[in-house]
Order: sequence, then C-alpha cells, then structure tokens
Amino acid sequence: MKYQIKFVDLTSLPPADRILSERESAFYQTLKLPKRRTEWLGGRFALKQLLLPEPGADLTRVQVLPQEGGKPQVLLDGAPYTGAFSITHSHGWAAAAISRECRFLGIDLEKVEHRINAWAEDFFHPQERLQTDDAFLTALWTKKEAVVKLLGTGLSLNSFDVRFVGDKISFYGEALKVYHAMGEPDIRLEVAPKPQGFMLCVAYAQ
Repeated sequence: MKYQIKFVDLTSLPPADRILSERESAFYQTLKLPKRRTEWLGGRFALKQLLLPEPGADLTRVQVLPQEGGKPQVLLDGAPYTGAFSITHSHGWAAAAISRECRFLGIDLEKVEHRINAWAEDFFHPQERLQTDDAFLTALWTKKEAVVKLLGTGLSLNSFDVRFVGDKISFYGEALKVYHAMGEPDIRLEVAPKPQGFMLCVAYAQ
C-alpha cells in the first residue's frame, strides 16, 4: 500500500488534552477562532491515529510541531518521524495520510460547491479550465493544493505556478525551482469523490 489515510468527523473530536502534548497545547491556546482550533485539532487527531493505531494509545506520544515556512515536524516518542505525511481539512472534516514507501506526499480535501467565476479566473490558467462544472473545478483545485503540499513548502507557493492540462503537471516560477531542487520526482495523483459531497486528492512520489 502506497499510503494510509484517515478521515475524522470534526463534530466528534475527543477533548484536546487527550490528543495534544504540552508543547502542542501551548500553540493550540494561541489559536483564537473556534473554527481554526477545531480544524487544527482534527488534523492532528487524524495523523496521530495513523501513527498509533492501537486502541487506547497515548496520542500525546506523537507531537506535530509547527515550523516556519514549511510542513510541521512530527516527533514520535521524541524522535523525528521519517515517513511522509500530510494533513487537510474542509467543512467539518479533517484527513491525514502517511506513507513509509514514498518520499513525498500531499493531500487535499475540498467540498464540491459552486464558486464564482472570479475564483476560477484567479486560481486556474485558461488552459486548465477545460470544463466549468463544480466537480471538475473542485477536483482541479484539490490536485493543485495536494501537489503544493507535496512540494513541502507549506502553502507559501502560488498555486497558479502548478498547472494541469489533462493529466500533465507543469511547474512555473518558484514551484519549478522547488521541483528541480527535489530531483524532479515522478508525481502520481489519485482523485476520489469522498467523503460524499467532497473531493479528495492524494499526490505522492517515490
């Protein structure tokens, strides 16, 4: 199996003190907006369950610590986790994925809904807009976001610099520089309409 994935319903999270270590809890307390706090907590809950799948495991053994300008760092029993991982959330759901086979991994989850034309014009190159229906554009958006996460720079890159025409990925600007620095891995994508009413994309590379 290339990767494992875990979905979490954000309406049924356990208390934060059952999920977070002291260091994580200190950061959690700095998050002021309830929606942001719930999404942040849910993503970490999903990731920790993947890393410690046994029932009743002490989830505080896993720490997911923020790093400036990039992906968070994951510690398992104090040691850096060496596998690939990614976290996402959208409209009441969070998801996480891990892989010990792949060096690079990125996931994105988005609700399928209608968005104004200006949104598509801002984020998609005209060559990408082969269709205009909500499912197509949402899937395209998840592909861009998953690949940006795979590149490992957080979400600091401009998604306009990651483009899809059909199944072909093209990189421009800063995204191209990052892709070159990674050794130009062969990125594979899997897109699925799940959970119901959402679109999920997993991007991975050896």
